[in-house]
Amino acid sequence: MELANNFVTFKNASGDETAANTFALQVTENINELSTCTFQILSEAQNKVAIEMLQPLTKFYIPTVGQWFQITNVSSNSQVNTRLFNISGVQVGTALHAKFIEDKLNGSQSLDACMQFITKDTAFSYVINDHFNNYGFSDGFGGDYADQLLMSTLKDDFGFELLFDNYTIHIYKQIGQNDQFVFVDGYNASKINSTEDYTNVATYIKGNGKPNEGENATGYQATADYLSPNASIWGKIQAQTISDERFTDSNALRDYIKSKLQDYPIVQYTMERAEFEHHAKFAEVNNVKIGNYGLLKDRLGIDVDVRIIGMSYYPNDPNQTDTVTFGNKLFDFAHNMQMQGSARRMNESIKKDLSGINESVQDLLGNKIGLEFAGKVTTHG
Repeated sequence: MELANNFVTFKNASGDETAANTFALQVTENINELSTCTFQILSEAQNKVAIEMLQPLTKFYIPTVGQWFQITNVSSNSQVNTRLFNISGVQVGTALHAKFIEDKLNGSQSLDACMQFITKDTAFSYVINDHFNNYGFSDGFGGDYADQLLMSTLKDDFGFELLFDNYTIHIYKQIGQNDQFVFVDGYNASKINSTEDYTNVATYIKGNGKPNEGENATGYQATADYLSPNASIWGKIQAQTISDERFTDSNALRDYIKSKLQDYPIVQYTMERAEFEHHAKFAEVNNVKIGNYGLLKDRLGIDVDVRIIGMSYYPNDPNQTDTVTFGNKLFDFAHNMQMQGSARRMNESIKKDLSGINESVQDLLGNKIGLEFAGKVTTHG
């Protein structure tokens, strides 16, 4: 059996390090989640020390990804003359779960104060890349594990997105950039599939802000409602009313509830990226990273404005099939028209790039030789 080998570095809780020869190494990334990894090693002489390190709190570093992971699961089974170990890991951000915070912050707090609170006395640092208004915690902030407070409570209350770069937490209002890629079915993409979810589509929403104060006071200092233009398509479908004590201004409250209304179906696309022999690919045209926006074009000429929300790839083995998962973005007519123009320009660029390799590609397609649905849908290496 031919193996796609690559060495990774193991480091146990005592700080001892060793290298191991691995294969079938796969990394999965999803937006606002910790990356996961699986791989296998054999009980051969060069892996003896690494196998002894397969214990709780052992970490491993993948050079081609540039990230540390913490081992979460190990299983093994006997082969003919050896033993095969299956190893799973989670990006080291999972180490935040080692800290349970009993104390609480009360009242209005800044995101910076909250991040200092949960990262104190840990190996983690953070970078807040955008401005966020203070949030008022009616029941206080704390009383949970640090990772849960970060990735559930703070993320939802302040409305941010985040990513981990080893022990550094990066916080943004939104990860990624617009107009970063064009994937064309049959050129640099294949097997584009879609699923649509209409479950939570709504076209109308109401909101209540801070309650009026006083012994016998009723009502709210701010109220708002919003009816989506899509009500002309699907009718008036009311979403759950939002109550948020942060708001004393009705206009600000209206903007907020409008951002929370899902007035369009959730559509997910998956694809495998096509690479031809001799590395004739189009990585220079596309910036494939979690959170980035771009365009999918199928063979029927349909353009879909999408965002990368997940990737699964084999960083050490170009012969394995990698996949990208896209989610749709809120429809914006003006931006869509702009994207059409951008897509036409990028397609012209693709055509020019194709002209130089067209003859060899046609030969490959005609003979049905050398077409691999592989492609590293990642910016690593």
